[in-house]
Amino acid sequence: MSTSTLSPQEVAQMAYELRKTVRELKDRGLIVAAKWASELLSSIPKEDRSIPHLPFSPPPQMQDQLPPSPHLGPRPSLGDFLPPPGPVDSALAGPSKARTAHGVEVEEEVDILEEDEFQLAKSYYDMKEFDRVVWLLQGAKGSRSRFLRIYSAYLSADRKAQEGLPHFLDTKQERLALFRPLNELLQELEDDSDPYLVYLRGLLLMRLDRRDDAIRCFEASVRERPYNWSAWSQMAQLVNSAEMFLSLKERLPHSVMLTFFAISVMLDLHTGTDLVMSMIRELQVIFPTSVHLKAQGALVYYHMREFEQAEKEFDEMQKADPFRMEDVDIYSNMLYVMDKRAKLGKLAHQYAEIDHNRAEVCCLIGNYYSSRADHTKAITYFKRSLLLNREYLPAWTLMGHEFVELKNSHAAIEAYRKAIDVNAKDYRAWYGLGQAYELLDMPMYAIEYYNQATALRPYDCRMWTALATVYEGLQRLPDAIQAHTRALLGADAFQTPMILSKLAALYTSLNQPEQAVSYHRKILALGENGKTGTSVAEMAASYLAVAEWEMRMPSNGERGDWALAAHYLEKVSSTNAPQRDRAEEALRELRIREARLAAGLS
Repeated sequence: MSTSTLSPQEVAQMAYELRKTVRELKDRGLIVAAKWASELLSSIPKEDRSIPHLPFSPPPQMQDQLPPSPHLGPRPSLGDFLPPPGPVDSALAGPSKARTAHGVEVEEEVDILEEDEFQLAKSYYDMKEFDRVVWLLQGAKGSRSRFLRIYSAYLSADRKAQEGLPHFLDTKQERLALFRPLNELLQELEDDSDPYLVYLRGLLLMRLDRRDDAIRCFEASVRERPYNWSAWSQMAQLVNSAEMFLSLKERLPHSVMLTFFAISVMLDLHTGTDLVMSMIRELQVIFPTSVHLKAQGALVYYHMREFEQAEKEFDEMQKADPFRMEDVDIYSNMLYVMDKRAKLGKLAHQYAEIDHNRAEVCCLIGNYYSSRADHTKAITYFKRSLLLNREYLPAWTLMGHEFVELKNSHAAIEAYRKAIDVNAKDYRAWYGLGQAYELLDMPMYAIEYYNQATALRPYDCRMWTALATVYEGLQRLPDAIQAHTRALLGADAFQTPMILSKLAALYTSLNQPEQAVSYHRKILALGENGKTGTSVAEMAASYLAVAEWEMRMPSNGERGDWALAAHYLEKVSSTNAPQRDRAEEALRELRIREARLAAGLS
């Protein structure tokens, strides 16, 4: 099938470049990026991956005749989100390559001469014998061999730093242990222009928390190797605001990869959900069987808290690829929130049989034990998840939640701080820190962290409600009212009555009964319209509050609506609500007033 956004020649050229990139990524041990690119390639319909005049694997002499690379031409149509395509900057193509007398690139010839040693080193790398790789390739000159040597040295230093930690949660010691070896490796990469070595420099800078320098490296790398998803995903982690993203995307190469990057960033920032879904749908025209895109669609619904639709998407994704481990942790989080313990248990058993030594699966099993209130065992599995992958963000956050449940606030704080070190955009970690400091009776810290959470999730009423609760404890009632009012913007039909009730109580505490009654009226209006599914008994406090307001003594010649008050009091009197006795007493008093008024008595 042809696509509406790219010509058949452009799709076939993209497939060719993906194949080439997969080989390069595998050679350099970037297995996650290689798998991602391979899956993307396979999601292009087979008949679209090549066309009659474009062979499956073009020989070198034909490459100059190929259509221009999609990432250097006009980007796919994405409405107003992406700027219109303009002339291609010749700098994006990089400098021309020097060639030998035989027409072979000089760098490629060096790689060929080092092939035997490289293949041996790659075998050591595959066995995770990183120090042997460094030793064997210490005199290598080719960019491919140098990448494998320096990357292996980085992985070895990282492993030794983690193994030498005095305490599992000691993140400060980990950073100190890595500072010297990473800086030494950076010096070796200072003048390199190879796109993979530039990516590696960005990775080291990122670990040293030199964020701006790291972004510049990732940006330069994707200009020449746009299908290296690791560079895009690491860069996405460093984008911490919508303004930063808008500035960055203007400088990035025009390609479908920019769209994948935009989707990832916007999901992290919890922005533009409708736009994100439209971008996913448009990419699915080019990659119709992409499980990655299906998972991104499920995440959109998850972030919008449309759990039933998200569950449907996750189920379809699992049916399409039942052995896929990515995003199963988020699926389990959703089932946990939906209180679907049986389905969560079945999912945990299913994936444990596939591979219980994956960080995602350990996280899934931890969620299962947490749903059964077995917090100690849940922590065991979250720790196991982190032993398998120390940078696995969900496990840090979820382990913090479990420590909060066990009232171990100090351990919870350490876990949440590590989660923020990995990804400062994780609103759950900021929210968890607020909860932990609230438990420690340190409300000012709790306010600071809840404010961070509200900045990341401005339409999540849970964040605002938590902030309001702290303000209430400090008797900062106007601030509490402001936070609860803000919470209403993101509240659903079940959360809204509770927030309105809180606002009514706060105005009562401030001796502003008219304002309090206005919120009670809103509760009754929602309930009587059937929008909240609440019963008369559940609204008894609001019925009683409005009735007592209407029963107030005449002021300035005006009195309340006694008929309405009687109607509401009769409603409460007919229930088993705790307010029934008070309602019956108020109703008797109202009847006496009506009788006295009818008799002409004051």
